[in-house]
Amino acid sequence: MLYLSTTQGVLRVNPETAEIARLGPAGTSTESLAVAGPVIIAAVTPNYGVPMRDPLLPRANQGAMRSTDAGKTWQPVADGLSGTQVTALAAVGTGGAAGDILVAGTDPAELLVSRDGGATWIQGQSLREMPGYDQWTYPGTPHTPHVMVIVPHPMEPAVLCAGIEVGGVVRSNDGGSTWRVVGERAPNAVHADIHGLAFCLRQPHIGYAATPAGVYYTEDGGERWEQRNNGLQPRYCRPIAVHHEEPTIAITVATNGASGFFGIPAEQTGGAVYRTEDAGRTWRRITAGLPASIAPTPALAADPGIPGRFYLPLFTGEVYVTDDAGVSWRSLVTGLPSITRAVFA
Repeated sequence: MLYLSTTQGVLRVNPETAEIARLGPAGTSTESLAVAGPVIIAAVTPNYGVPMRDPLLPRANQGAMRSTDAGKTWQPVADGLSGTQVTALAAVGTGGAAGDILVAGTDPAELLVSRDGGATWIQGQSLREMPGYDQWTYPGTPHTPHVMVIVPHPMEPAVLCAGIEVGGVVRSNDGGSTWRVVGERAPNAVHADIHGLAFCLRQPHIGYAATPAGVYYTEDGGERWEQRNNGLQPRYCRPIAVHHEEPTIAITVATNGASGFFGIPAEQTGGAVYRTEDAGRTWRRITAGLPASIAPTPALAADPGIPGRFYLPLFTGEVYVTDDAGVSWRSLVTGLPSITRAVFA
Protein backbone atom coordinates (compact mmCIF):
# COMPACT_ATOMS: atom_id res chain seq x y z
CA MET A 1 0.00 0.00 0.00
CA LEU A 2 1.02 3.59 -0.61
CA TYR A 3 0.85 5.76 2.51
CA LEU A 4 0.69 9.54 2.25
CA SER A 5 1.20 12.19 4.89
CA THR A 6 -1.00 15.16 4.04
CA THR A 7 -2.36 18.39 5.46
CA GLN A 8 -5.38 16.36 6.55
CA GLY A 9 -3.69 13.42 8.20
CA VAL A 10 -2.45 10.08 6.84
CA LEU A 11 -4.05 8.46 3.78
CA ARG A 12 -3.61 4.93 2.45
CA VAL A 13 -3.96 4.32 -1.29
CA ASN A 14 -4.38 0.91 -2.91
CA PRO A 15 -2.26 1.21 -6.07
CA GLU A 16 -4.24 -1.47 -7.89
CA THR A 17 -7.77 -0.16 -7.23
CA ALA A 18 -7.01 3.50 -6.37
CA GLU A 19 -9.16 3.05 -3.27
CA ILE A 20 -8.42 5.69 -0.64
CA ALA A 21 -8.60 5.14 3.13
CA ARG A 22 -8.40 8.18 5.42
CA LEU A 23 -6.60 6.97 8.51
CA GLY A 24 -6.23 10.13 10.63
CA PRO A 25 -5.25 11.38 13.06
CA ALA A 26 -8.33 13.55 12.72
CA GLY A 27 -7.86 17.29 12.41
CA THR A 28 -4.08 17.19 11.97
CA SER A 29 -1.60 18.21 9.33
CA THR A 30 1.26 15.75 9.00
CA GLU A 31 4.73 16.44 7.56
CA SER A 32 6.19 12.95 7.38
CA LEU A 33 5.41 9.37 8.33
CA ALA A 34 6.81 5.89 8.83
CA VAL A 35 4.98 2.56 8.59
CA ALA A 36 6.12 -0.67 10.26
CA GLY A 37 3.41 -3.32 10.01
CA PRO A 38 0.37 -2.07 11.95
CA VAL A 39 2.43 0.75 13.50
CA ILE A 40 2.20 4.19 11.89
CA ILE A 41 4.09 7.22 13.17
CA ALA A 42 3.07 10.64 11.81
CA ALA A 43 4.77 13.97 12.49
CA VAL A 44 2.22 16.64 13.41
CA THR A 45 2.63 20.05 11.82
CA PRO A 46 -0.18 22.63 11.69
CA ASN A 47 -0.75 24.67 8.52
CA TYR A 48 1.99 22.97 6.52
CA GLY A 49 3.55 25.31 4.00
CA VAL A 50 1.16 28.21 4.48
CA PRO A 51 2.46 30.65 3.53
CA MET A 52 6.01 29.22 3.42
CA ARG A 53 7.10 26.25 5.51
CA ASP A 54 5.23 27.55 8.53
CA PRO A 55 5.68 24.35 10.57
CA LEU A 56 9.35 25.13 11.18
CA LEU A 57 8.33 28.01 13.42
CA PRO A 58 8.91 27.16 17.09
CA ARG A 59 5.20 27.27 17.92
CA ALA A 60 4.66 24.18 15.76
CA ASN A 61 6.56 21.79 18.04
CA GLN A 62 3.78 19.23 18.42
CA GLY A 63 5.78 16.04 18.15
CA ALA A 64 4.21 12.94 16.61
CA MET A 65 1.15 10.72 16.75
CA ARG A 66 1.26 6.92 16.85
CA SER A 67 -1.16 4.22 15.79
CA THR A 68 -0.61 0.55 16.63
CA ASP A 69 -3.70 -0.70 14.78
CA ALA A 70 -3.06 0.48 11.21
CA GLY A 71 -4.65 3.88 11.74
CA LYS A 72 -7.86 2.98 13.56
CA THR A 73 -6.80 4.83 16.72
CA TRP A 74 -4.06 7.35 17.49
CA GLN A 75 -2.21 8.56 20.57
CA PRO A 76 0.47 11.25 21.04
CA VAL A 77 4.03 9.97 21.36
CA ALA A 78 4.84 11.09 24.87
CA ASP A 79 8.30 9.62 25.47
CA GLY A 80 11.12 11.21 23.47
CA LEU A 81 9.28 13.18 20.78
CA SER A 82 6.86 15.27 22.80
CA GLY A 83 7.37 18.99 22.26
CA THR A 84 9.72 18.49 19.32
CA GLN A 85 9.44 19.45 15.67
CA VAL A 86 9.67 16.14 13.80
CA THR A 87 10.67 16.64 10.16
CA ALA A 88 11.55 13.13 8.94
CA LEU A 89 10.64 9.54 9.83
CA ALA A 90 11.71 6.11 8.58
CA ALA A 91 11.17 2.44 9.37
CA VAL A 92 14.19 0.14 9.49
CA GLY A 93 14.06 -3.36 8.07
CA THR A 94 15.92 -5.88 5.95
CA GLY A 95 15.23 -6.72 2.35
CA GLY A 96 12.64 -3.97 2.14
CA ALA A 97 10.47 -5.41 4.95
CA ALA A 98 9.79 -2.95 7.75
CA GLY A 99 10.68 -4.01 11.25
CA ASP A 100 9.85 -2.48 14.61
CA ILE A 101 12.83 -0.10 14.62
CA LEU A 102 11.95 3.48 13.72
CA VAL A 103 14.08 6.59 13.24
CA ALA A 104 13.00 10.23 13.64
CA GLY A 105 14.72 13.42 12.56
CA THR A 106 13.95 16.81 14.03
CA ASP A 107 14.43 20.56 13.82
CA PRO A 108 16.92 21.57 15.18
CA ALA A 109 18.74 18.66 13.55
CA GLU A 110 18.90 15.58 15.76
CA LEU A 111 18.19 11.89 15.18
CA LEU A 112 16.35 9.58 17.56
CA VAL A 113 15.71 5.84 17.43
CA SER A 114 12.84 3.72 18.73
CA ARG A 115 13.29 -0.02 19.23
CA ASP A 116 9.78 -0.70 20.54
CA GLY A 117 7.63 0.30 17.61
CA GLY A 118 7.61 4.00 18.37
CA ALA A 119 6.53 3.89 22.04
CA THR A 120 9.80 5.38 23.32
CA TRP A 121 12.63 7.24 21.57
CA ILE A 122 16.29 7.60 22.47
CA GLN A 123 18.79 10.07 21.04
CA GLY A 124 22.30 8.79 20.47
CA GLN A 125 25.23 11.05 19.73
CA SER A 126 24.06 14.62 19.22
CA LEU A 127 24.51 16.02 15.73
CA ARG A 128 25.68 19.20 17.44
CA GLU A 129 28.96 17.31 17.95
CA MET A 130 29.50 16.97 14.20
CA PRO A 131 32.38 18.99 12.73
CA GLY A 132 31.03 22.09 11.04
CA TYR A 133 27.66 22.00 12.83
CA ASP A 134 27.97 25.69 13.64
CA GLN A 135 27.77 26.33 9.89
CA TRP A 136 24.56 24.33 9.43
CA THR A 137 21.57 26.65 8.96
CA TYR A 138 18.23 26.90 7.18
CA PRO A 139 17.52 30.09 5.20
CA GLY A 140 14.04 30.60 6.66
CA THR A 141 13.02 31.30 10.24
CA PRO A 142 14.13 30.03 12.73
CA HIS A 143 17.35 29.41 10.71
CA THR A 144 18.04 26.06 12.35
CA PRO A 145 19.05 22.99 10.29
CA HIS A 146 16.63 20.07 10.17
CA VAL A 147 16.71 16.45 9.10
CA MET A 148 15.07 16.31 5.68
CA VAL A 149 15.29 12.60 4.88
CA ILE A 150 16.35 9.32 6.54
CA VAL A 151 17.40 6.29 4.48
CA PRO A 152 18.03 2.99 6.29
CA HIS A 153 20.32 0.46 4.65
CA PRO A 154 18.11 -2.23 3.04
CA MET A 155 20.33 -5.14 4.15
CA GLU A 156 22.16 -3.91 7.26
CA PRO A 157 19.73 -2.54 9.88
CA ALA A 158 22.53 -0.91 11.83
CA VAL A 159 23.48 1.37 8.92
CA LEU A 160 21.56 4.62 8.54
CA CYS A 161 22.04 7.72 6.38
CA ALA A 162 20.30 11.06 6.80
CA GLY A 163 20.24 14.23 4.75
CA ILE A 164 20.33 17.59 6.52
CA GLU A 165 18.79 20.79 5.20
CA VAL A 166 21.24 22.53 5.38
CA GLY A 167 24.21 20.46 6.59
CA GLY A 168 25.03 17.57 4.26
CA VAL A 169 24.88 13.82 4.84
CA VAL A 170 25.47 11.96 8.10
CA ARG A 171 25.88 8.22 8.54
CA SER A 172 25.64 5.77 11.42
CA ASN A 173 27.03 2.23 11.41
CA ASP A 174 25.65 1.30 14.84
CA GLY A 175 21.94 1.92 14.63
CA GLY A 176 22.05 5.60 15.50
CA SER A 177 24.24 5.48 18.61
CA THR A 178 27.00 7.44 16.88
CA TRP A 179 27.07 9.55 13.71
CA ARG A 180 29.64 11.05 11.40
CA VAL A 181 29.53 13.46 8.48
CA VAL A 182 30.28 11.84 5.10
CA GLY A 183 30.89 13.29 1.68
CA GLU A 184 32.23 16.62 2.91
CA ARG A 185 35.74 16.50 1.45
CA ALA A 186 36.45 18.33 -1.80
CA PRO A 187 36.63 17.53 -4.66
CA ASN A 188 34.24 14.67 -3.87
CA ALA A 189 31.89 16.59 -1.61
CA VAL A 190 28.11 16.57 -1.83
CA HIS A 191 26.15 19.83 -1.68
CA ALA A 192 25.35 20.77 1.92
CA ASP A 193 21.65 21.40 1.25
CA ILE A 194 20.13 17.92 1.00
CA HIS A 195 16.55 17.79 -0.28
CA GLY A 196 16.35 14.12 -1.23
CA LEU A 197 18.44 11.00 -0.73
CA ALA A 198 18.01 7.55 -2.31
CA PHE A 199 20.05 4.34 -2.41
CA CYS A 200 19.48 1.29 -4.61
CA LEU A 201 17.74 -1.59 -2.84
CA ARG A 202 19.86 -4.31 -4.51
CA GLN A 203 23.11 -2.35 -4.68
CA PRO A 204 22.89 -0.05 -1.65
CA HIS A 205 26.38 1.36 -2.07
CA ILE A 206 25.00 3.31 -5.07
CA GLY A 207 22.97 6.39 -4.29
CA TYR A 208 21.76 9.81 -5.38
CA ALA A 209 21.24 13.12 -3.60
CA ALA A 210 18.88 15.87 -4.77
CA THR A 211 20.03 19.41 -3.99
CA PRO A 212 19.44 23.03 -5.09
CA ALA A 213 22.44 22.56 -7.41
CA GLY A 214 21.13 19.42 -9.08
CA VAL A 215 21.93 15.76 -8.49
CA TYR A 216 24.97 14.12 -6.90
CA TYR A 217 25.94 10.47 -7.34
CA THR A 218 27.87 8.08 -5.09
CA GLU A 219 29.19 4.54 -5.55
CA ASP A 220 30.58 4.03 -2.04
CA GLY A 221 27.65 4.58 0.27
CA GLY A 222 28.04 8.34 0.45
CA GLU A 223 31.71 8.79 1.24
CA ARG A 224 32.46 10.42 -2.14
CA TRP A 225 30.09 12.17 -4.54
CA GLU A 226 30.10 13.46 -8.09
CA GLN A 227 27.78 16.16 -9.43
CA ARG A 228 25.91 14.90 -12.50
CA ASN A 229 23.61 17.46 -14.15
CA ASN A 230 23.94 17.12 -17.92
CA GLY A 231 20.50 17.82 -19.42
CA LEU A 232 18.98 18.78 -16.07
CA GLN A 233 17.34 22.21 -16.30
CA PRO A 234 16.17 23.67 -13.99
CA ARG A 235 18.41 22.17 -11.34
CA TYR A 236 16.61 22.94 -8.08
CA CYS A 237 15.77 19.32 -7.23
CA ARG A 238 13.59 18.14 -4.38
CA PRO A 239 12.77 14.40 -4.26
CA ILE A 240 14.75 11.64 -5.92
CA ALA A 241 14.19 7.90 -6.31
CA VAL A 242 16.30 5.10 -7.74
CA HIS A 243 15.26 1.86 -9.44
CA HIS A 244 15.43 -1.02 -6.96
CA GLU A 245 17.31 -3.36 -9.31
CA GLU A 246 18.90 -1.06 -11.91
CA PRO A 247 20.90 1.60 -10.05
CA THR A 248 21.65 3.46 -13.28
CA ILE A 249 17.96 4.47 -13.47
CA ALA A 250 16.77 7.33 -11.28
CA ILE A 251 14.00 9.93 -11.28
CA THR A 252 13.93 13.43 -9.81
CA VAL A 253 11.66 16.47 -9.81
CA ALA A 254 13.18 19.88 -10.52
CA THR A 255 11.71 23.38 -10.17
CA ASN A 256 12.97 26.91 -10.63
CA GLY A 257 13.59 27.41 -6.92
CA ALA A 258 12.22 27.38 -3.40
CA SER A 259 9.96 30.35 -4.07
CA GLY A 260 7.77 28.13 -6.22
CA PHE A 261 7.46 25.34 -3.67
CA PHE A 262 4.38 26.37 -1.70
CA GLY A 263 1.28 28.26 -2.71
CA ILE A 264 2.35 29.14 -6.26
CA PRO A 265 0.30 27.97 -9.28
CA ALA A 266 1.81 24.95 -11.02
CA GLU A 267 2.42 26.80 -14.27
CA GLN A 268 4.69 29.25 -12.44
CA THR A 269 6.91 26.72 -10.73
CA GLY A 270 8.57 25.21 -13.77
CA GLY A 271 8.20 21.83 -12.08
CA ALA A 272 9.34 18.94 -14.28
CA VAL A 273 10.15 15.24 -13.99
CA TYR A 274 13.59 14.14 -15.17
CA ARG A 275 14.90 10.62 -15.72
CA THR A 276 18.38 9.15 -16.14
CA GLU A 277 19.31 5.68 -17.31
CA ASP A 278 23.07 6.14 -17.19
CA ALA A 279 23.63 6.93 -13.51
CA GLY A 280 23.02 10.65 -13.88
CA ARG A 281 25.49 11.29 -16.69
CA THR A 282 22.58 12.52 -18.79
CA TRP A 283 19.03 13.51 -17.85
CA ARG A 284 15.92 13.71 -20.02
CA ARG A 285 12.70 15.54 -19.22
CA ILE A 286 9.68 13.22 -19.09
CA THR A 287 6.27 14.49 -20.21
CA ALA A 288 4.31 11.38 -21.26
CA GLY A 289 1.17 11.17 -19.14
CA LEU A 290 2.05 14.21 -17.01
CA PRO A 291 0.50 17.69 -17.04
CA ALA A 292 2.34 20.36 -19.01
CA SER A 293 3.19 22.02 -15.69
CA ILE A 294 3.32 20.10 -12.46
CA ALA A 295 3.20 21.40 -8.94
CA PRO A 296 6.33 20.78 -6.89
CA THR A 297 6.47 17.75 -4.64
CA PRO A 298 8.65 16.75 -1.70
CA ALA A 299 7.93 13.08 -2.33
CA LEU A 300 8.75 10.20 -4.66
CA ALA A 301 8.22 6.57 -3.73
CA ALA A 302 9.45 3.35 -5.33
CA ASP A 303 7.39 0.20 -5.03
CA PRO A 304 9.72 -2.46 -3.52
CA GLY A 305 7.57 -5.29 -4.83
CA ILE A 306 7.39 -4.15 -8.45
CA PRO A 307 10.74 -2.98 -9.87
CA GLY A 308 10.25 0.02 -12.12
CA ARG A 309 7.04 1.20 -10.48
CA PHE A 310 7.31 4.68 -8.97
CA TYR A 311 4.73 6.98 -7.40
CA LEU A 312 4.78 10.75 -7.85
CA PRO A 313 2.57 12.60 -5.32
CA LEU A 314 2.08 16.33 -5.85
CA PHE A 315 1.52 19.06 -3.30
CA THR A 316 -1.73 19.79 -5.18
CA GLY A 317 -3.21 16.45 -4.10
CA GLU A 318 -2.63 14.27 -7.15
CA VAL A 319 -0.69 11.01 -7.43
CA TYR A 320 0.83 9.73 -10.67
CA VAL A 321 2.31 6.27 -11.21
CA THR A 322 4.72 4.74 -13.71
CA ASP A 323 5.20 1.05 -14.46
CA ASP A 324 8.06 1.48 -16.94
CA ALA A 325 10.66 3.08 -14.66
CA GLY A 326 9.54 6.63 -15.38
CA VAL A 327 9.27 6.62 -19.17
CA SER A 328 5.51 7.23 -19.06
CA TRP A 329 3.03 8.10 -16.31
CA ARG A 330 -0.68 7.87 -15.59
CA SER A 331 -2.96 9.45 -13.02
CA LEU A 332 -3.68 7.20 -10.04
CA VAL A 333 -5.77 9.46 -7.77
CA THR A 334 -6.78 13.13 -7.66
CA GLY A 335 -8.59 15.45 -5.27
CA LEU A 336 -6.51 14.64 -2.19
CA PRO A 337 -5.29 17.13 0.42
CA SER A 338 -1.82 18.58 -0.09
CA ILE A 339 0.66 15.69 0.05
CA THR A 340 3.87 16.19 2.01
CA ARG A 341 5.54 12.74 2.00
CA ALA A 342 4.96 9.23 0.71
CA VAL A 343 6.12 5.74 1.68
CA PHE A 344 5.28 2.29 0.35
CA ALA A 345 4.74 -0.42 2.95
